[in-house]
Amino acid sequence: MKKLPWIIGAIFLITLSIVVITTVIILKKKAPPKGVFKDMVNATFVGSDECRKCHERLYSNWKGTLHSRMMVDVKKDPAAILGDFDAPTAPKSFKKTDIAYTVGSQWRQRYLTKSGDDYLILPAQFSVADSKWEETGDNSKWKNRSWFKECAGCHATGVEPEKKTFKEAGVGCESCHGPGSNHAKAALGYEIFTIINPAKLPTRAAADICGSCHSSGADKGGKYTYPLNYRVSPGSNLRLFFKIASPQNNPDRFWPSKDSKGHHQQFIDWERSEHAKAGIACYTCHSVHEKETLFQTKKAGDELCKTCHKPLELQAKSSHTIHTFGSCIACHMPLTVKEGLYAGAERSHSFKFVGPEESFKHGGVNNQPNSCSGCHYHKDTPLADLMGAWSAVKQLGTPKSVIPQKEVR
Repeated sequence: MKKLPWIIGAIFLITLSIVVITTVIILKKKAPPKGVFKDMVNATFVGSDECRKCHERLYSNWKGTLHSRMMVDVKKDPAAILGDFDAPTAPKSFKKTDIAYTVGSQWRQRYLTKSGDDYLILPAQFSVADSKWEETGDNSKWKNRSWFKECAGCHATGVEPEKKTFKEAGVGCESCHGPGSNHAKAALGYEIFTIINPAKLPTRAAADICGSCHSSGADKGGKYTYPLNYRVSPGSNLRLFFKIASPQNNPDRFWPSKDSKGHHQQFIDWERSEHAKAGIACYTCHSVHEKETLFQTKKAGDELCKTCHKPLELQAKSSHTIHTFGSCIACHMPLTVKEGLYAGAERSHSFKFVGPEESFKHGGVNNQPNSCSGCHYHKDTPLADLMGAWSAVKQLGTPKSVIPQKEVR
């Protein structure tokens, strides 16, 4: 019995020693490596897997976004190929075994094949939503179409087109935060100075990051269709690296209303919007690290709009009373994109209502879409009837007498 206290004491000391040693090992394991860098000068791309070592939760959320699946190596993930190559309509010009990378995953998927030190864009895409193949009308324009020349800067991270290399397939962490080598070895207390946090930038500078891919144009040398040498930094001005398309210089990519007709021009529309003037940036509406909705917005449809635009205020305006059952985005973000295989897939980001009089003035909806005719309910209604109804609604509200009789249900 006299030895019992000693035994208990010994057990306690042994247990305490184990706890202390284990804690020290864990702390050493989790402690960041001693760094030396205090800024981003000469930083290089290291890939998102390096970011994961300290930012596991953000990395995990990002892996569920469309950005992370923008471009996938099929050797690493064969299931990334969504196209049905057993379908009777499958393309005859290439086979599944020709594919090196997939591009896209939610709406349409294109494919790349290796050719020497370059990648070529294969001449067909698969519509995921419709589960069907969409061949190009003219295969000759797809022949020898270089991915490094036309697409790489917005499909991969750390692209060097002259060397025909990239650090990471897909839109990785460093596409928006800048090259991370210095941040990975930052001196203690200098972590925030060795990487870019877009949320801390002025609204315009943060939007430029999105605009580097969500706009069309050419680099200053006119060789690439993306901003060559543009890097995320506190002072980067996208226009120093990129000749952004405009209605004046590229009329084929815009409607007479100046809304985008061409693909991936959301940033160009946003620039001329009231949102831009008010400091409403891309990330105000869109989730960057998480895919919460189909379009990676923070809320779905009207619910997102109503976080700022209160329903009671809208209902008090006569022009809104006609669509108390309708959709904010159907009127203020009509489907204006009509470019090739992307027709009808993207909405205007000018957030401007386009009235039926615009289509009437320019000779019909084929020459100028409008917000009313874009809806299945009104698509076959004559423009003159829509103009009359809309004019009366703005003045009087929604009496049945101003609704075209063929539209009354």
